[in-house]
Amino acid sequence: VKGGIETTLEKEVLHYDYSSSYFDIFLLAVFRFKVLILAYAMCRLRHWWAIAFTTAVTSAFLLAKVIISQLFSQGAFGYVLPIISFILAWIETWFLDFKVLPQEAEEENRFLIAQDASERAALLHPGVLSDGQFYSPPESVAGS
Repeated sequence: VKGGIETTLEKEVLHYDYSSSYFDIFLLAVFRFKVLILAYAMCRLRHWWAIAFTTAVTSAFLLAKVIISQLFSQGAFGYVLPIISFILAWIETWFLDFKVLPQEAEEENRFLIAQDASERAALLHPGVLSDGQFYSPPESVAGS
């Protein structure tokens, strides 16, 4: 940060310039976070389309930003931030698709099986045992 935090924030936010600012990459991460929270936490979506949409938007924006902007002329941070943002978007996609969604589906199946078993167990009451042997029905004579 050259010139202190306040001057840098003023330059990045108030005097925003697409070709030299990093603030839009931050806003892109906020957009991605809010869409995914809305889709998977609030709407309880069980499909991969939301992560695919946000990954496509993120990738397209970052590619356009790198091609059109002058970030590479700003030193190492101009290289690192877009590359890390791109990699994180794809890691999140992989993690959700191969770890989170299958694990949630498995948990939901376990919950439904346990719920079904407990409902059936409440309906099955043990019958009265016969006077005879344990395995004979109550109507049969003992020893028959």
